[in-house]
Amino acid sequence: MNRGDSATMPLPVVIDTNVWLDLLVFGDPVGRPIETQLSTGQIAALATGPMRDELADVLARPKFKLDDRTVAAALDRYDSLVQPRAIAPDCHLACRDADDRKFLDLAVATAIGHPGAWLISKDRALLAARRPAARRFRLRIGTPAEFNSRVAAPPDASQPDAIPHLLSAPAPDA
Repeated sequence: MNRGDSATMPLPVVIDTNVWLDLLVFGDPVGRPIETQLSTGQIAALATGPMRDELADVLARPKFKLDDRTVAAALDRYDSLVQPRAIAPDCHLACRDADDRKFLDLAVATAIGHPGAWLISKDRALLAARRPAARRFRLRIGTPAEFNSRVAAPPDASQPDAIPHLLSAPAPDA
């Protein structure tokens, strides 16, 4: 890739599981600008196999009361939106939750090649790494609302949701 390509490359982002749930299943309005940018290719969501596995595990938890078709639809939509990546090496930043390390490691590895990359999260353990990640790797870590205020343009209210929300969609015919 030459330097001229970087101006047209989508902004790389790593999105944690709770934010994916909001985008794919619950339709959180704060996620609408992110949905729009994902669907239009303005941002590129990067993920590893273990990240997808975690999402699949969380979607299947009884507390969400999602049927098999809804879980499959959420995972299909996720697969259509993410760009798979290899598991990233340990970035050596402190992370209070070992389960969150995979998100931090991939985001740091991405930021090394793409300064300005984002990790979008609502998780306290990941948000706590903001300052050292920004200082050492020029990685931005923030909530969906923070990402929206700094990067994402507000969605056009006349446009339908970019990502169908599975809990607000009519049930498929049996």
